[in-house]
Amino acid sequence: MLQVRVFSVTRLKQLVRMHGVGDTWEKFRNIFLASKKNRFQEETVFIENYLKEHDVEARSTKAACRRHAVKFRKVKSLNDRAARKAMELAGTDLVVYAGGGILKGDFINSTRYGVLNAHSGPLPFFRGMNCLEWSLWYEVKPEVTVHLIDGGIDTGPILKRFPWKGGPSDSLFALRGKSVVMEVNALLEVLSDFENCFRNKQDQFPSEGLQFFTMHKFMKEKISQRLLGGWLPKWSLEEFVQQRLKK
Repeated sequence: MLQVRVFSVTRLKQLVRMHGVGDTWEKFRNIFLASKKNRFQEETVFIENYLKEHDVEARSTKAACRRHAVKFRKVKSLNDRAARKAMELAGTDLVVYAGGGILKGDFINSTRYGVLNAHSGPLPFFRGMNCLEWSLWYEVKPEVTVHLIDGGIDTGPILKRFPWKGGPSDSLFALRGKSVVMEVNALLEVLSDFENCFRNKQDQFPSEGLQFFTMHKFMKEKISQRLLGGWLPKWSLEEFVQQRLKK
């Protein structure tokens, strides 16, 4: 198990760029200071419940690895020589990615099968940041897509897509929490049948999708208002793409 150091200037800058200063502080309070008095509690409660349901008692990756006799190493970056050396010594065939920054080619190509990732939006169209939010903005039903990472942004081969439904009047934070749990389950399902999924993987082409970036807070609030009013997206990804082609 490789874990990138949580507290670093580079990681802090990345989080602020993604969420803004205010939301980054609230997320920090919610996760590390056990604060339950902010809106991110709607997001993290689904993750906390998932851990309880599966009897995951360890409160850190290091503690979980110690409990299950899994080798653990903390690294400055996954792209460091130290990370690749650790994988070489372990004879790693496949990496399951759970965050840690942009990966370079040396890391991606250092194992037999590559790096497996769960993406929070419907590939191949929605690539990049905040793709749960962007799919909702375009009225596309949420999906989690498990794919292999390549040198592009979410352009690697697709192994399996997992459509899912939000509940009536779910907030955007609740949907984000549900999406994280869905991503974990999607990765486990693909891993349980990996050879078959890998054999039937679907290659992507650059022209099939767009790269999205961090969504502005104003747009997120507009989505939240619609969701809280009982609105649900109407298009599957295929229907959405067909509508765009007709225009």
